[in-house]
Amino acid sequence: MPSSLSETAASSPLDAKQLLLRLLDLIKATTSTREFTAERLSAAMQAPAQTFGPGHFGYGGTLTPEWGYGLEVKRAGAADARLDLNFIDTSTDQKASAAPVCQIDFNQFASALAAAGFKRETVRGEHGRVIHERFNRPQLSIKVDTMPGNPDANGDATHACVRLVTVQ
Repeated sequence: MPSSLSETAASSPLDAKQLLLRLLDLIKATTSTREFTAERLSAAMQAPAQTFGPGHFGYGGTLTPEWGYGLEVKRAGAADARLDLNFIDTSTDQKASAAPVCQIDFNQFASALAAAGFKRETVRGEHGRVIHERFNRPQLSIKVDTMPGNPDANGDATHACVRLVTVQ
């Protein structure tokens, strides 16, 4: 068994597409966050999860020179357990192209959640600005934050990419 997070990441590197697809499979088979165990997460990700502390485990690593990720479960086994998958722009200007983490874009991710019985709600702030998207099913709520992907010639995003997924 790998003794450090870097060995775990190096021994079975996951890309953003694999992370999102495997997370979707886990979500589809989950009825409550109480079901998030190190064993289930390890089986879903097809790699042993690293333990960070009691009820806290997951993964972290480098996807590209400009993108990293963290996938963690906190308060495992409790009623308020949560899972977070965060794609992290590690570039110096925090403006890396989203292409490496947008192989599965937000529309594809949202469609898969809808097919799994989740109802979508757009949460808006002032002036109608989208804060995040929420997907709900009995006993499970998923918040998805997005970022723009592949700007066109005018600098406008042609589609949205998943940046953060929180399952509660």
